[in-house]
Amino acid sequence: MSDIPGSDELTVARFYKILGSKLELVPVDLETGFTNLVRSPDISRPGMALTGYIQHFLHERIQIFGETEITYLNSLSDSEREFALGRIFETPIYCSIVTKGLPAPSELIAYSRSSDSALFLSTRDTTPLIHDLTDLLDEVFAPRTSVYGSLVEVFGIGLLVTGKSAIGKSESVLGLLERGHRLIADDRVFISRIRGILVGRGDSRMGHLMEIRGLGLVEVSNFYGIRAVKERQQVQFEVRLEQWSQDNQEFDRTGLVQKVNNILDISIPQTVIPVLPGRNLTLLLEIAVMNHLLVRQGRNIPREIEDNLINRILDKETDQERRTDMTGG
Repeated sequence: MSDIPGSDELTVARFYKILGSKLELVPVDLETGFTNLVRSPDISRPGMALTGYIQHFLHERIQIFGETEITYLNSLSDSEREFALGRIFETPIYCSIVTKGLPAPSELIAYSRSSDSALFLSTRDTTPLIHDLTDLLDEVFAPRTSVYGSLVEVFGIGLLVTGKSAIGKSESVLGLLERGHRLIADDRVFISRIRGILVGRGDSRMGHLMEIRGLGLVEVSNFYGIRAVKERQQVQFEVRLEQWSQDNQEFDRTGLVQKVNNILDISIPQTVIPVLPGRNLTLLLEIAVMNHLLVRQGRNIPREIEDNLINRILDKETDQERRTDMTGG
């Protein structure tokens, strides 16, 4: 899915344009209720409300009429069915979907028309339709932000490369693509928090273009093939490039200090790499990711070296105390 709108932009018409084909949606009345806003990231199955229990009916959600709801409605007389549907349409329902290729009861069609409520039919089974619909709604209603930088998949890890303008982010990432890694976004990364993880994507209008100073815009897939690009990726690790100078030499030389960056209330590990003439930043980015993978597997080489050094010092002190005791000194 591309070009995901914000929560204040998702109308029924736009929802239909994005997911109509995937959900196999057919509008009962073309454009009826299409200007309604989708108001909730959740869906509702109105089973209990149809039986008369409407105290907690979630009318602000897209309503899913599956086999259970349609079978129940078909078991009622015409007057009972009209009364059952009339109760739930007393609240503002903006969109309903009838699944499994089942025909919509005429009363449901009539109430949808009179209420300017969108009504769709789908041949999809109810559960997989709900899963695909929820995936879209999760993205639309997720907290989001944007970060200036590049996002690339390196050894399966979503690497966010940040730093000041013209410091060499795009050129470094281009080197990673040359080594077989995959580009998600360059220059600006749009990040959403979905189910407790950060998901990054690029600007769908720009595609997978990269701006290389001196060369202009280049289309990555034309140079490296379709396997060199990806639509979205979990953001798991950040490397920030900073210009080295005599006045700024406070860079970690041991790897013992683990920095983090907080994005949308989720912390991700961060490494700061100084930029100096002659440094192979592409290689350093790869090494940073490999080191991150080692840490995730429970290996922390700087910590192991420090622990080993401390143990050697303690062993030496113990040995010296033992010799002192033996000589009586």
